[in-house]
Amino acid sequence: MKLQHLLWLLFLLASCAKEGQNQQSVQDMIEAEVAKRVENYREARLKLCREQALAEASRLADSILITEARLELDTITKPPKPEKPEKPELKTVIDSIPVKPLLSPNRQDTTRKDSSNQ
Repeated sequence: MKLQHLLWLLFLLASCAKEGQNQQSVQDMIEAEVAKRVENYREARLKLCREQALAEASRLADSILITEARLELDTITKPPKPEKPEKPELKTVIDSIPVKPLLSPNRQDTTRKDSSNQ
């Protein structure tokens, strides 16, 4: 009987030792998964922060370039409007032919009258 009790005792001790090892391995797996998730979260946050920083830097650089370009604009004013030239002297042509009408006043109209005008 003592041998049987001794075997039971050894069996119980072995099962307790395995249970402790199982708990330790489960705890190790949990810690590894948590560490993996924390690392993924950090990488995602760093990527987001980097994108936001680049967008803000780009916006600032654009506004600085626009401001500098505005400051370097040519400050010379527009030239004045040119003055009007003097009116030329009108020269008259001396013509010896008298002016007469193109159509003679005695000429009668040869077109038919419209029936509505009668």
